[in-house]
Amino acid sequence: MDAWHREIVELHEHFEAWFLGTEDDNDRVEVALAEDFTMVGPTGETADRAATVQAIVAGRAHTDSLTIEIREPSLVAETTELVIAEYIETHVLRERTNHRRTTAVFRKHDGAPNGLRWLRVHESWIDRGLG
Repeated sequence: MDAWHREIVELHEHFEAWFLGTEDDNDRVEVALAEDFTMVGPTGETADRAATVQAIVAGRAHTDSLTIEIREPSLVAETTELVIAEYIETHVLRERTNHRRTTAVFRKHDGAPNGLRWLRVHESWIDRGLG
């Protein structure tokens, strides 16, 4: 598994454990997100690093039913400084399942998990799972 793919899987494993309340330490997110990180959520809202971290922290243990699956990971582009990847993220909950297509831009960084820091994420709904 390439470093970018491993990073996507590992961070989402952390999110799953965090949102289930089985993980108490959020340092994984703190070291993974670049200082200038931004995220475009599936409804088009934009959040900077501080707002993203705040939302993650607030979501701890908010569910007792969540599995996050990463499917169809692909490398879009790679330079000496950046890696761009795409994948489908599936959230399986007791009451519904949703799917989103995600593009992630990473900056290479020796001190970061898997040698990559998340610079930008853009999610688009495929299926919100609302029926």
